[in-house]
Amino acid sequence: MALFSDRLLREHQGAWQAMQQHRFVCDIEQDRLPAAVFNRYLVFEGNFVATAIAIFALGVSKAPDIRQQRWLIGVLNALVDTQIAWFEQVLAQRQVVSADYPDDLPAVRRFRDGMLQVAQQGSYAEIITLMFGAEWMYYHWCARVAKQTQSDADLRRWVEMHAEQEFHQQARWLKDELDRCAQTLSAEEKMALSTLYGKVLKWEIDFHTAAYAD
Repeated sequence: MALFSDRLLREHQGAWQAMQQHRFVCDIEQDRLPAAVFNRYLVFEGNFVATAIAIFALGVSKAPDIRQQRWLIGVLNALVDTQIAWFEQVLAQRQVVSADYPDDLPAVRRFRDGMLQVAQQGSYAEIITLMFGAEWMYYHWCARVAKQTQSDADLRRWVEMHAEQEFHQQARWLKDELDRCAQTLSAEEKMALSTLYGKVLKWEIDFHTAAYAD
């Protein structure tokens, strides 16, 4: 029996490939990403971590039992203890002033506010779909890009963080959890999740495009 998560990947293969071959991804893969673009992205992504914390916290509150809650709390701990600290350190050592890169842009707001609104108003399955859409996509392009060289040490570390086994396990858990959720959903509910998944990929594409000033 085909997995629901694999069905989503097939149904949205166009958007998936568009993100895998995005200018931002290819510039990193070919070691030509401008420092200003990476700095802007660090500000945007660093600010989004706070939103991700809120999304996962909502996931904990809507999770069906302690098994899911335990895993999601582990993700929250990593975001709070590791990711935020990493962004603070890297932005400081690169002397990046967040105010120089305002994130009040339509594509950034659409990603941030769209993800948070779904988490606030939607179901546990919708929250899992959100994060599966983001993290499974991120792991795959980072795993590919990590095979190449990045001369910017901070950029290299960012890629490595999302290509490591720990992140893969997190993305894999989301994939498996989505398939578990789908077992009890109606055809209409599955269709709604497919539509949501497509939106997440589009939001991700636009979010990464916003890192470029042109």
